[in-house]
Amino acid sequence: MLKRLIKVLPVMLILVYPVWGNAAIIQESFQLSGFGGYLITPAVFDGAIFGGTLAPGTFIIDIDDVIWPVDDPGTPENERWDYVFANYFVYDNSVPGAEKWTAYFPPLPVQLPVVTWSFSHNGDRVAGIFQSLIVTIADSDSDGVVDQDEMNIQAISGNLVSHIEQSTGEYSGFCGGGSCNGTIEGYELTQPYVMTISGGSLILRDYSCPVATEYTSWGAVKEIYSE
Repeated sequence: MLKRLIKVLPVMLILVYPVWGNAAIIQESFQLSGFGGYLITPAVFDGAIFGGTLAPGTFIIDIDDVIWPVDDPGTPENERWDYVFANYFVYDNSVPGAEKWTAYFPPLPVQLPVVTWSFSHNGDRVAGIFQSLIVTIADSDSDGVVDQDEMNIQAISGNLVSHIEQSTGEYSGFCGGGSCNGTIEGYELTQPYVMTISGGSLILRDYSCPVATEYTSWGAVKEIYSE
């Protein structure tokens, strides 16, 4: 008897909207302030949009931390920080006096963990993923060791991608992207930090928006036996 194993690989259909004569572009700006962290469970930031064209509004930034360990309250160690630091942060001492650690979520070219974002304004929502959410810790004393005061103030920046299927209301049918930068400030690793985005922008369009259509067989591995 001959036994064959056939694996059916995921199939993606990309739909691209054509460019019509009345194509539209929306430009938005935002400033955010909220609480959260990549070291707490779940790894979420949320709060208010207080400035820019999307104000007043609310936001959520969610890092998929399902594979990250949770701190054991019975031990003095920081298991979660140790894992994130070891797996995501890279030390850069190429410029004397400007040494730093930088983490990319997700780390390029890997696509995990997925980082999603959602901005709500006047009942409308624009949302998508971060192509990269970047956290930087400055090594202020250039000793190659992350000190508590260096952890207290971190820089954050990101490249956002807006998905047509995740946006609603005024932004329904639009896609695009943008960028942002700001800071994360706090005092205790396991407690929420304050995240402030001092400047961010989006450019959205209602044409040439790819849509991934997933068949029911996506991710399925089928075994077919024949004689």
